[in-house]
Amino acid sequence: MKNLPQPKEGLILSKLYELLTDLATNPHKQAAFAQSPTAVMDAAGLTEIEQAILKSGEKDQIIAAFADELPVLSMVHREPDPDPSPDPDPSPDPDPSPDPEV
Repeated sequence: MKNLPQPKEGLILSKLYELLTDLATNPHKQAAFAQSPTAVMDAAGLTEIEQAILKSGEKDQIIAAFADELPVLSMVHREPDPDPSPDPDPSPDPDPSPDPEV
């Protein structure tokens, strides 16, 4: 099984986050939770509020319960607007007046 990244030193994850991670990666914990969800949540040290949120099955409520602890999965970078640097070889400006001798 693939190793999950470890939290940074000093970072304390909630018991709910730890339980959900364990349920996602541990088949034995999944089986125990299927048999007795309350016993597994009690053993994990979840508060009554956390247990109620998890029992609700409402994805948005569950995510909101530990949203501050979610790891950054990706970052987006875009070029500044407008580009502060000209192109390396800008083309010369066209001559607005035609040369009469040509």
